[in-house]
Amino acid sequence: MITSTARGLRIIMALLLFTAAPGTIGPAHAGGGAAAAAEVGTAGLQSCSASAGKALYDCVAGVLDRMGGTLNRYDPPEARSALQTAASQLRAASSKAQALSAISVCRSVFASLVKQATASSHPAGLSAVIGVLSKAAQLIQSKG
Repeated sequence: MITSTARGLRIIMALLLFTAAPGTIGPAHAGGGAAAAAEVGTAGLQSCSASAGKALYDCVAGVLDRMGGTLNRYDPPEARSALQTAASQLRAASSKAQALSAISVCRSVFASLVKQATASSHPAGLSAVIGVLSKAAQLIQSKG
């Protein structure tokens, strides 16, 4: 009787631990950080809209840096790298063409990541980042 009670308690404990564990661990979280990064980017670009020229490029670069910092470990490493590179190029940009080129290259990296993710996971967060990058390009185009 005692051994069956102990066994029963162990089974109950195991079931409780199993049900308490998150249901999606691992690559299923891919893109989750990208969705949060897109939210950070959208909010950040609002504050950049008051700037123009070099100040605008620096503001957008700061937004891209914050977006890269929001990505999680399940997001593709290329995503963070693309955002960091674009931010660096924006800071170095001295013309609208250079700034737009930095955004364009970053967008193409994310477009490639969306194509890869479509086959294996959920690309919604990555697609949202592309939307933010498009807004950044529009902002630079109109005020840069």
